[in-house]
Amino acid sequence: MKLETNRLILQTLDLDLMDAAAKRDARAIEALGYKTNGEWPGQDFYEALPFFRELLVKNNGTRGFDSWIIVTKTDREIVGGIGFLGEPEEGGMIEIGFATNESQQRKGYCYEAATELLAWATGQNEVKKVTARCEPGNTASQKVLEKLGFSIDRRDDDFIYWTYRGGQ
Repeated sequence: MKLETNRLILQTLDLDLMDAAAKRDARAIEALGYKTNGEWPGQDFYEALPFFRELLVKNNGTRGFDSWIIVTKTDREIVGGIGFLGEPEEGGMIEIGFATNESQQRKGYCYEAATELLAWATGQNEVKKVTARCEPGNTASQKVLEKLGFSIDRRDDDFIYWTYRGGQ
């Protein structure tokens, strides 16, 4: 699946790209048509790759409720990742997450990508609620979530939990 914004392409990961990312194989990533400076995948996503790979295999492909890459249109560089932690739960809830490569932060990529992906997700009949969470010290993500229209539900020692209330 693919979505586009003014500056970005959001593309779901396939098994070939996941396997290249799991090996941190820049040549294999580039052979698939993407540019990388070696920052992607970040540690959190790298650790989640087996989970996302299992989802793709179990679902025999993607329906979009899994992992996407954020790619610049100008040079097809992977500048980050975004996505959901699986299919909507029985009540229609999904959780979104996002990250930008350190060298690409403060360029508005997460906000731009998340705006597009939220529009796609909230247009799916089975999605009734979108949540997110971030660490208390992650002020950059907190600012993005606020700007997107999320509000804080609760906090604990590990995370701040958010619910999407609608775009600005």
